[in-house]
Amino acid sequence: MKKIKYQVFISSTYSDLHKERKQVLDILLMADCIPAGMENFVATDDEQFNVIKKVIDLCDYYVLILGKRYGSVNEKTGISYTEMEYNYAIDKGIPVLVFAIDDSVELENDKVEHDDIKKGKLAEFKSRAMQNRLASIWKDDTDLMGKVAIAIMKAKNEIKRPGWHRGNDDEREKLIKEITVLQKENETLRDKLHLVNVDGKNDDFDIMFREEKIELHYTERVLVFTSNTVINRITITTTLEELFKFVSLRLTGINKIHEFEETISAYRSGYHVNTQDALIVRNRFEQLGLIESFIGKDEIEKIRLTDFGKQMMNELNK
Repeated sequence: MKKIKYQVFISSTYSDLHKERKQVLDILLMADCIPAGMENFVATDDEQFNVIKKVIDLCDYYVLILGKRYGSVNEKTGISYTEMEYNYAIDKGIPVLVFAIDDSVELENDKVEHDDIKKGKLAEFKSRAMQNRLASIWKDDTDLMGKVAIAIMKAKNEIKRPGWHRGNDDEREKLIKEITVLQKENETLRDKLHLVNVDGKNDDFDIMFREEKIELHYTERVLVFTSNTVINRITITTTLEELFKFVSLRLTGINKIHEFEETISAYRSGYHVNTQDALIVRNRFEQLGLIESFIGKDEIEKIRLTDFGKQMMNELNK
């Protein structure tokens, strides 16, 4: 089997974390990854940011390094380009690894945000990013490099991504055959699921939708995060049916990927669901023919209820 390499986008404010970005790049190379940090191309306008989005599209994982500066702010959105990159990666469903500097670490004056508005935006951004399961606090260069090495290995094991590898004609032909088989299996599954009787007695649907249990891991939302903050984590076990009953009413219309995740999060008020759990739920709902994904005019993947999903929403919420 040919070795797969994974492309990783490195995001951070630039001048204050230049050294750290270089060290993370070296760690990723040693982990047999392809770093894709835009070292000499920092976004300063929409045209350049569009180029960066195309690079993010090609990446398997996204690494966010947070220091104590918020960075340059886009005039149209009112948020920094670093946060815009992060939001775009979340919208595209790319696994994100977050590394935020400990609040107790003292830095040089030019590496600290002094604008009050930007400090508030940075605190909010950091709090949101740290809700990610693959998030760590670092205190110095050595600590950062160690945690990046561990996190990228964990991500590759737990969150499978396409990656890059050299191919040949035999491999392509084999892949095409596998895709054809999977497509036929998927069509068969959808045909079975759409034959649900009005009284809900279809065995296949009952097993997969009404009876299947799923675990959701939640992290407490924290508005202001410090190194001493105690964050509560809980696990909820529910069925796909009960979850869809709640979620479907909040999925009317067209939704971005991060909005779907926020909807799953709302199932437990005051908490944020693990991103990987949200991806699993999305995949199961798609397999059941309840939701469908598509690429919008803005080239961002979106989600909406299918006609069958709307039918089930109305049945469950009578």
